[in-house]
Amino acid sequence: MALSRERLDILAICTLGLSNAFVWSRYYTYKSAAFERPFHFAILSYFFVGLTLSISARYVFRAESSYAPLGNGDSSISTKTFSPKFSFLTKILRSSLRLRSLSSTFALLLFCVVARVVLYRRIIRTIHCSWDGLQAFLPFLIAVFGVFELRPIFLPRHGHDAQVRTARLSSPFGKYAFLALLWGLAATDTLLLSKRTTGAICPTGEDNERTVPLSQLVMLLLDALFISQVAKLRQANEGQPKVWHLLSSLFLISATVLAFLAIYSSIDRASFRWNVFVTWLAVGDLIPDSIAVTLAVVSGIYLLGHFHATTVSLLFASASTFVYIQWRVADGTMIKVWSNWWGLLTGIWLFLGVGVLLQAGKVATTRYHPFGEGVVVRNRYGLYALVIFLLVFCQAAFMSPGGFRPTPRPIIAGAKSESDAWIAQAGKSKSLKEAVSEYRARYGIPPPPNFDKWYEFATSVKSPIIDIFDQINSDLLPFWGVSPAVLRERTTHLLEHPALSMGGIIVEGGRISISPHIHGTHRWMMDATKDMMNPFAKWLPDMQLAFNLDDECRVSVPLDRMKAHKQEAIKARARLGAKEKLAWFGGAQEPPWATQYLGADDSIWNNQSPWFSQRSKRQIFHEWISPTCPADSPANKYRWRNRKAECLSCSPPHMTNGFVSNWTLSGDLCHQPDLAYLHGALVSPTAMAPTYALFPVFSQSRLHNFADIMYPSPWNFGDKVTIDDGKRIPWDQKLNSVYWRGASSDGFATHGAWQMFLRARFVHKAAEAKISIIAKSLFSMALPGRYRSSPFRSTNAATSPPTPQNPPHMEGAITVNVSFVGKFQRCDKRDCTAEHTTFYGSPTAEPPPSQDFQEHWRHRHLVDLDGAAFSGRFLPFLKSGSLPYRAALFRTWWEERVHAWRHFVPLDIRLGDLWDAVSFLGGPGEAEAAEMANAGREWALRSLRKEDMQVYMFRLLLEWGRIVDDRREDLGFSL
Repeated sequence: MALSRERLDILAICTLGLSNAFVWSRYYTYKSAAFERPFHFAILSYFFVGLTLSISARYVFRAESSYAPLGNGDSSISTKTFSPKFSFLTKILRSSLRLRSLSSTFALLLFCVVARVVLYRRIIRTIHCSWDGLQAFLPFLIAVFGVFELRPIFLPRHGHDAQVRTARLSSPFGKYAFLALLWGLAATDTLLLSKRTTGAICPTGEDNERTVPLSQLVMLLLDALFISQVAKLRQANEGQPKVWHLLSSLFLISATVLAFLAIYSSIDRASFRWNVFVTWLAVGDLIPDSIAVTLAVVSGIYLLGHFHATTVSLLFASASTFVYIQWRVADGTMIKVWSNWWGLLTGIWLFLGVGVLLQAGKVATTRYHPFGEGVVVRNRYGLYALVIFLLVFCQAAFMSPGGFRPTPRPIIAGAKSESDAWIAQAGKSKSLKEAVSEYRARYGIPPPPNFDKWYEFATSVKSPIIDIFDQINSDLLPFWGVSPAVLRERTTHLLEHPALSMGGIIVEGGRISISPHIHGTHRWMMDATKDMMNPFAKWLPDMQLAFNLDDECRVSVPLDRMKAHKQEAIKARARLGAKEKLAWFGGAQEPPWATQYLGADDSIWNNQSPWFSQRSKRQIFHEWISPTCPADSPANKYRWRNRKAECLSCSPPHMTNGFVSNWTLSGDLCHQPDLAYLHGALVSPTAMAPTYALFPVFSQSRLHNFADIMYPSPWNFGDKVTIDDGKRIPWDQKLNSVYWRGASSDGFATHGAWQMFLRARFVHKAAEAKISIIAKSLFSMALPGRYRSSPFRSTNAATSPPTPQNPPHMEGAITVNVSFVGKFQRCDKRDCTAEHTTFYGSPTAEPPPSQDFQEHWRHRHLVDLDGAAFSGRFLPFLKSGSLPYRAALFRTWWEERVHAWRHFVPLDIRLGDLWDAVSFLGGPGEAEAAEMANAGREWALRSLRKEDMQVYMFRLLLEWGRIVDDRREDLGFSL
């Protein structure tokens, strides 16, 4: 049974709304791989649309002509104008003109749909330079087209009266265009006020990225032109079946043209791999998203035959905006925007404007004059919209995490009790017997041989930690699943290939020597490590150790292999745990440690390892991080394309009320696919040579998803950064300011990669710290100055030390004193120039000079950020009495003993929580900040000394010496 027109209209509206909402929800959550493959997405979507239009024309809408589509009166030649004897010529002339008109319209539409995809491909690659919310101006542009349209159009009388009335697009549409402009401004302003960005940088200067907004505007004009032209075709009096087939051909030909363009763009190797080798993840996103686009386009084309183009475009634009609003309601952003008078005003108009535009569009397109209706009935659309706003506002208030102004106080309170409990548990054992018993209870195996010597050493230096070394246990666990002989062979392989940037230490007969094949620039690392080991070397078994001399970590083991290693490890440890009679170090190994490489000449530097790959200056997330994650994790299910916007679902697993509440989980990349483009080590590492095999590589730090063995850093043990005791300043005399100086050392800047580096984003955010929410508005220049106030003020100038007569806490706003120093060096020429221009003002500007490191101690709030790997500043920051803020993915040996919100302030790597944390701890939470800074200093002076590094290293190497021993399942210590 054929559907009536009313039912088809309702079905089409529902289909347009739902499919449009689905597509925009996928767009705003940035989880779909379809959007980062514009050609694939468009080709598949256009093919589906063309096929669906062809089928619909034949089977679904074949009787649509009986509905009398809207006549646009564009037939300028009428048979009544001519006498009957010229009727034949009239028909030929009309057919000729119509054919010429259709050909030009077809060419115009083809240009619109193809050019739009090409522009979108340009935009998506530099989306961090784009403007949000421009689609809200689509109704305005179509109304402007209507204002300048000279021909009258004929539209049906909606409601009970089916009489067709004539309306010339003049004054009513001028009013509609004005209202649509105001609504577009309100929608765009709401998106500006509520956007949460990662701080990705759109560089200043004459870079191509600056033209992205222009591309967006052109794309918007193409959309408006396409909708207007399709509306004319659909509202013609004649030939509707031909229109459907025409549009079907249009989309099929567009898909073909884009396929040729995709082939042409695949000439270079990178594009060829991207275009041809489509992953199953991309296919799983492309198909449903293309189907949703098909439903939206087909239903929109149908509705253009029965409603004016402004109404259809309003449905499209409002759906995209309200989907965005719902996501911001869910993450608590909208309630912050609506708690401000300007944000509330724009929010009300955003909803109310839809109802007003529906009513105004009805009047403009039908000359509708409801003289017999009351005020409420006449304005029912606006009232409906206002009610919806009130419901959404209540939803935002109830769903807001932590209320209107969440603070980290509950997290701080919980962290304090957890930290105190951990510290008490870590030093619980007061005798060797208790320590042995606690070791067995915690790890299920006996301690390694010479554990009594370790205990004696630890207690002699008054180590506060005796029992909890879970970091060592978790680092070494998978190596129990690899045979000792293989581990020895792999260690030798590392030292036989010094080009991998590995340094070797050989322990033999209680003496330590250093491998000869080490670059002079890195020799100091091995010297410091040897000094660290000397006090306990006589208690270590014979072994060889391979130390990573680069910053970046090396060992990325796929999840299935890692599970297999750990399963074997558990079995091996269980066999050891069941032994009653335990052996000691000292047995011979088969095969023994190799030593031939020690006497090799310089030709050893030419050795190339087949186990390690060179991945410097390229994105590594999907090749080296995703395989370490579960198959159903976001890292393997989603591809994040938007470098600018925060991922709405990526950070909540480790955050509470907008603050990091689980520091350990915040480093796990498996639930954070968006970080693939927000950290230099992931975007463009300077030196990256990873392997998928479980090699015994000792590194100073590592990413959560890597398997390097962490050891205390020679940088800290060698006192590369120290505190001058004469420059210590009490907390109440420190400046209430955020201070950071440093270099852009996150990675190697090439092809604009630096625009997403952590340090660059931080400095960029610091420059904007004084901008409040209201100042982000499009209308901020017209708003009163008091509404643009901010708790921060920026400065890069050195300030005079505080004095008792002028205490820092009386200065009011928190000072943000942040800047890069020196020239940018880890970059290509073009990127060096772009960085210099962006951060220093011009390509020839003199960079700020480096300052004495002791300057840090004059400031309360010190920010520590990852560089190429971990930052060596954090331990001095802890000991300084200032409050350290840490944004990092790299983890180090002391992670388990230094506690977030007790000793330092953890920051999400996206930096969205930075200024909320600073404004609280620099203002109403000053007491908590002072307590945290003091607790961090006292604990660092007790547990992060050189002696504590040696205690950790001693225990680590005893454990490792057992693992690489052929008799490891018999080795252990007992009383």
